[in-house]
Amino acid sequence: MAWVEAILGRHPGVTHHLSRNPAEILTALENMAAAPPDVLAINAGDGTIAAVLTALMEKRPFGHPPLLALLRGGTTNMTAGDVGLTGKAAHSLERLLCWADATTPALEVIRRAPIRVVAGDEAPLYGMFFGAGAIIKGIEYCHRKVLRPGLRDSLGPGLCALRVLYAMARNDHRYVAPVPMSLQMRPQMPGMEGEKDYFLLMVSALNRLFLGTHPYWGDDAGTLHFTAIRSGARHALRTLPRLFWGRTNRHVTARNGYWSRKVDTLELAMEGTFTIDGELYPARLAAGPLRIGHGEPLHFLRFSEKAR
Repeated sequence: MAWVEAILGRHPGVTHHLSRNPAEILTALENMAAAPPDVLAINAGDGTIAAVLTALMEKRPFGHPPLLALLRGGTTNMTAGDVGLTGKAAHSLERLLCWADATTPALEVIRRAPIRVVAGDEAPLYGMFFGAGAIIKGIEYCHRKVLRPGLRDSLGPGLCALRVLYAMARNDHRYVAPVPMSLQMRPQMPGMEGEKDYFLLMVSALNRLFLGTHPYWGDDAGTLHFTAIRSGARHALRTLPRLFWGRTNRHVTARNGYWSRKVDTLELAMEGTFTIDGELYPARLAAGPLRIGHGEPLHFLRFSEKAR
């Protein structure tokens, strides 16, 4: 953290807290509450950002959430890539502090509502991306085989996502195994009634994922992006590569096993594992369905297009 200390040494008005776990994150936020910040900068990866969002939304340490400035300080930085500050963390922090000192119009505010997930009687979890199915295999493969110096940020996870995408297209169960799931939403999407085997299911508050992927289509007026792909989806080899960049064709239909729309709430019954921003959690049928919705909108700072 020497680079952070060197930068902040020139800005004595900035309060800095180092947190190593969720309990210390909450303590840091509570310590800031005596003089609530206008801007809260988070130098971390996706999982830690999700822990901060959970603390902000559930514990309410501030009367009103501050503006959030996300630095790309983690192993994976998908959230910061969409609603955060672009570039290396040190450079972004310098630019943020210059903006704060000079009040120059180099930043814009992005308004997004984070995902809220409740599993049984557990406390709600918040984040920007929920996934189940092949995504879990992709995360496990990424940590086991790929993540190392030089393949951090979006490159390593992006390569893992492409590997899983290729396995899905080939129906290769060595890398991706279908997961039985049952979904309830209003209105129910045609063809999703009852339990089915899905290769992939995701709910996201982000417009862009790894490597700029945008695996959404449909134009419903909900808050969160929802996409699901059934096991054995037809025409996968010619459809999936383009689909993950939001490019549909005549094969992308519910009949062929592809669904996408914007939703506000859904319930998901499954046995296995789900992820919120790269962190893994168990899902148990005996505990009841996962209840997925969204919290109140938060405001994120991002460098404006004119300033990039």
